[in-house]
This record gives sequence, C-alpha cells and structure tokens, in this order.
Amino acid sequence: MRRRGFLAALPLGLLGLGACGPEGGSEPAGPAPAAPVEHPEPVQVGELAEVVEYTEVRLPLEMTPMVVVDPGWTAAPLELDGIFLGYREEEDHLRFLAVDQDGTVLWRADRPLGCTGYVLTRGAQKAPIAVLADLAAPDQDGTTATTLTAYDLRTAELLWGPARAPGPQAAVGLVYSAPTDQAMGEGGPRTALSGVTGEMRRGEADLADGRILGEHLGSLVRTEGSELLVSDAEGEELWRSPLPAGVEADRARLLGTIDPTTSFAVIGDQDSPGAVIDLADGRVVAEEANAVARDHVLEITVVVSGTTVRGLEDDGTEKWTHEDPEPLELLCAGERLAYAVRPEEGTLVVLDTNHGLMVQPYDVDQTGPLAVPQVFSADTAAAVRVEEQYLLVTTEFDEDFGLRE
Repeated sequence: MRRRGFLAALPLGLLGLGACGPEGGSEPAGPAPAAPVEHPEPVQVGELAEVVEYTEVRLPLEMTPMVVVDPGWTAAPLELDGIFLGYREEEDHLRFLAVDQDGTVLWRADRPLGCTGYVLTRGAQKAPIAVLADLAAPDQDGTTATTLTAYDLRTAELLWGPARAPGPQAAVGLVYSAPTDQAMGEGGPRTALSGVTGEMRRGEADLADGRILGEHLGSLVRTEGSELLVSDAEGEELWRSPLPAGVEADRARLLGTIDPTTSFAVIGDQDSPGAVIDLADGRVVAEEANAVARDHVLEITVVVSGTTVRGLEDDGTEKWTHEDPEPLELLCAGERLAYAVRPEEGTLVVLDTNHGLMVQPYDVDQTGPLAVPQVFSADTAAAVRVEEQYLLVTTEFDEDFGLRE
C-alpha cells in the first residue's frame, strides 16, 4: 500500500480530546470522591496489551504494518523515553496504565475519579518519573487534601511521597497555585516542586519581579522582569533572554505541549502569537507561532500560526509553507506527516512534512472511524484516537503483514 497524494480534509465528528492531566489543564473526568481508592500502590504487569486486529482500525497507511494494541485508555496519554502513560475511567476510579512503545503494559495504578492530573518529568540522575495525584484520608472535619507521589516511570518504584500538593495544577509540569477565594482566574502565587524530592523548589512569593511559567523535565521556566530564563534541577541558571516581541511579561505563558525529545516550546500570551524557544539553550527556533511539533523521521519542525503552517529544517531554513482557509489547531507530527484540525469545520487536515502538501493518508477503500495520531515517540510509536478510545501503534512490525488479504 502507498499513500494517495491528494487533498484531505476528513470529517472527524467530535474532536475534543479526553482529559490528559496537567498538560491539558482539563477538568476532572467526574465528581471528586470523598475518600482515596483502597489500593493506590502500583502493580507491575509485564504483559503485552490486547492486540487489535488490523481490520478493526483505520490507520494512516504508514502505520498499517505495525502491531496495534489497546491498553484501554480513555484519555490521551503522555509520553517520555518511549513509555506512554494514560488512564481509563472505570465506574468508581481511574486506572493508570504505563505502556512501553513495544506494547508491553509495564504497570498499573488506581486513583480516585477526580485525580486526572499527572506529570511526566525527570528525577534524580535525570531518570524518567511519573507523578500521580491522590486524595489523603479525610481530616477530622471531613475535608481531604490532594497529595502527589512519584514513581519510576519504567519500574513503578516509589521515589517520594505522598507529599501534600500546594494547591491545584497551575501550569505545565510540577507547578501548582495556592488556593484563592476567587471563583475565576488563575489562582494565587505559583509554587514549583522538585522532581527529585517533591519538596518546594521555587515560589513566586520569593521572586522580586517574575512569574513561574512551568516545569519541563527538571528545568524551571520563569520570567524576571522582561526576560525569560531557565534553570536546571539544581537551581543553576542555564540561560536568559528577552521575552519574544509582543509578549507581555505579566501575560506570558507556555502554549500547548512540549516535545520531550526536542524541548521546543511556544512562549506567548492569550492575545498574540509567540515564538518557538529551545528550552535547552534559549535559541529562537521560529517567530510568529501558536504551536509546534516535530517530525523525527524527516527532522522537520512544524510551526503553526493561525492559518499558516511552516516546515523548518534544523538550521531554521523554511522548507515549505501551507496557507489554510481556517486557523488550524496542531495535533502532532510524525512518520512524515503533520496532523491538524479545522475546529470550525470539525475536519482533519494532514500535511506531508517533506513538501507541505495536503495528503490523504488513509485507505479510501476502508470504512469506519479514523485512527487519528495524538502523541508520537521519537521512535514513531503513536497513541491514536479512535472515537472515544486511545490505541497504541507500537514499534513492533506485524510478522503477518505480508499475509493479509
């Protein structure tokens, strides 16, 4: 099979992503329970997730030779170092499932229905960790507090916690805000926690003229006056630079998700496009950006700003430009394709990351709901959405691919 190279604007129906923790800043999946689950400790699994028959899923053609599994996720997972962590909503609790990109379920852990917030970051020796929220036992007055516990992302070994959360999730990563009496707004001063210990790392109350924008893989992103700066897990300043043009310091924020492999992030505000910044060294990757994604196969950076999509090479050279009739919401990029949504039409737009041409990546002879990629690993494993469930296209080749009818 080969990709058909013609226009694709494919109806998807409902496109709202499931709750996916702090990166999405979404509301809880259900009403918060009055007590924690009975057995929150992770359980190691070490078994292949249920394999999905190729006839049951309508994948982009590039993905059809690969083994597809169904971990049971009902929300889009997060990914770090080739491990995907997501949850499924059950009748009275959430079940988190960590799955290797080869399809092996590594471990599971149960949490209350309201505890959808979780973080993937780095701990001691830059090891990948998962930080899950939970509810402590009720106090004497019947109130419960949110706690945070960190586990090794691959083994589920307990690393620290449970530690009381300073407040609700306020930004990307381990950043929380103090509760306020305001019904609306961003909450009180923010506090960043350490992925190594779970202890307080930096609070906005200690900043003379700055705000905490987020925490990413151990790095703290914040402002100081009109400057943007990043420090490492030990608190050492890595770099600082002026905020992108047009971005006001008191409104600056991290927009969208951050690729854990490249650490490219969009720094902007609610009213104007920002810039793509490499959080590793402060390099400006692109101006005028609302979202960014990376195709690791062709090593092309895809940047969206309103109706304009650009494909950039590593030296910043603009390889191609696509102008769309509508402002696009970028989903992800990988396997030589970029996926975006026209929200007003409710359609999917797919671009070839080599030339920027719109393409039809699905077999038009198949019927049924599309499997739309949401998250790629650097090795091109992908979490795909099929209606209200999320499957994993693994890195494993299906040995029976050539025998399919």
